[in-house]
Amino acid sequence: MTKTPRQTQPFRWGAIATSVTLAATPALSSQITPHITLATPNLWLIQDQGGEAGEAGITDNASTDAAYLAELAIIEGHMLAARDLYARGKTAEAVELSIHPQQEGTLDALRAEIAAHKAPDPADAITAFTAAMSAGSDQANVDAALAAVSQVFSADAAVEADEVRARFDAVTLLVKAAAGEYAASIENGAVADPMGWHEALAFVAIARRDLTDLTAALMSAKAAPKALEALAEADTVFGDPMAADLLAGDPQILLGIAARVELIASSVR
Repeated sequence: MTKTPRQTQPFRWGAIATSVTLAATPALSSQITPHITLATPNLWLIQDQGGEAGEAGITDNASTDAAYLAELAIIEGHMLAARDLYARGKTAEAVELSIHPQQEGTLDALRAEIAAHKAPDPADAITAFTAAMSAGSDQANVDAALAAVSQVFSADAAVEADEVRARFDAVTLLVKAAAGEYAASIENGAVADPMGWHEALAFVAIARRDLTDLTAALMSAKAAPKALEALAEADTVFGDPMAADLLAGDPQILLGIAARVELIASSVR
């Protein structure tokens, strides 16, 4: 199924990239395990702003460092989601998603910020990743191209390694992004937007990775495990990302998780 491109606006999102490379796994589904779902609050503002058009302005009140880290992870998330779509045999959709950041103008804006940090430019790696999918390369080559993208993003994020609160705040923004994308991807109890669904899954995977790294930082040693525990409930809204019919779970679960992670982040000083 060819997806009609979503109308988008420039956004600022994400989380710090780390040395753990998600591209090394066959698919993000390997990280999904069942957990008991707890009651969650209604966060209609996030839900109403779901989807890429709703991502604009989410970081208006974020620090410069958190916003920079957010931008890195949201674009990496696009690539992770594209990889899973490609693994499902959705080549056209995978390529389309991988070029969204360029079409939206967010990649160019991010490149300017990266240059200001004197960090590596990810453009060539992203282009090579997209080209590998466009050429119909085997999955191993596509995964290797994605690993190269993640390596660049890791180096770009490393300039903020000492900014623990900004790193945690960026994770919070990424979980909000996941909640918004997932809510917007579900219509009438079914997945209407596979791209948004896969983006939400990718954002959760990156958030989990980054929170795991944050458990090693003194300032977040207590908060990060609590946020990971909250994030574990996200597994209940994702089934097998390789399935023909993607699971349409309850968007309120992710919306509630986003609120709890934000509350936990407030304890990081």
